[in-house]
Amino acid sequence: MMASIFSLDAVYVLTGIVLLVFAWLTFVDRTNPRRVGSGCFWLTLGIIFVFGSVMPYWLTGLLVLFLVALDGLGRVGRGDHQVDEAAQSEQARRLGNRIFIPVLAIPIVTFAFALIFRWLGMDVNRGALVGLGFGGLAAMFACLKLTGGGARALMNEGRRLNEAMGAVNILPQLLASLGVIFTAAGVGNLIAQGIQHVIAPDNLFLLVLANCLGMALFTIVMGNSFAAFPVIATGVLVPLIIKPFGVNPAMAAIITLTAGSSGTLMTPMAANFNIVPAALLNMRDQYGVIKFQLPFALTIWSFHVLLLWLLIKIS
Repeated sequence: MMASIFSLDAVYVLTGIVLLVFAWLTFVDRTNPRRVGSGCFWLTLGIIFVFGSVMPYWLTGLLVLFLVALDGLGRVGRGDHQVDEAAQSEQARRLGNRIFIPVLAIPIVTFAFALIFRWLGMDVNRGALVGLGFGGLAAMFACLKLTGGGARALMNEGRRLNEAMGAVNILPQLLASLGVIFTAAGVGNLIAQGIQHVIAPDNLFLLVLANCLGMALFTIVMGNSFAAFPVIATGVLVPLIIKPFGVNPAMAAIITLTAGSSGTLMTPMAANFNIVPAALLNMRDQYGVIKFQLPFALTIWSFHVLLLWLLIKIS
């Protein structure tokens, strides 16, 4: 019983229930000119989270295509959420630094779950994910306790933030799935064959350059270096660098991964990093975050290339 409650499936179900509440609030929001399409979007996503573990894969796939169609047709929008700035300022003054308690609750609960899973000999990574979900739940209860607000106000504020981010909320899941598909399809092997045709197998610097460039480009396309890493690692890093040159896998892998992370700073596909902040801060230029980060990202990427090459040469 306890194993079922504190499981990843339970976190998915809780997430789905919140999305279903968002969908209902959206359907009844007359300030949203696209409330039907938006409500259907969050309703469908909620159904996927709640029933995804028992639904056939083909049905989940069709529902995902339905989500894409709704957003592609411009049917996902947001309502006119009026914010009382004076009341917000007064509430912030009253709470003071206690306002950070819900935020801090999330990493504390996440870390605690990871430790508990480790002590029980279970998967620590899964424990951290489960902890992240229950950390969000703890943060919600902390907000209610601190503010004295009700559940409806909590859900309305959550929906306001959710609508500010919009359909890009589902990009991380879609892009992570894309990485799995690319790896299974052997895209990395095709890239390796192309590299072998233009770069000599003993030219370490160019191979490192191609490895880091491929990782950054795939991250730009997929929006997530963790999704891009399996493709580049299996197709380029391992067969062309680690095995032929006897490189320490841990060292080469972490530098390759973070080289890809520089690509995260340069792409709108990393919506949760680059597009969502612009939406939440009401920036005039939705790509303003990317434009600011671009020179730093290119500099960081260049240092990754040099670092990996130098460490291999001296090892």
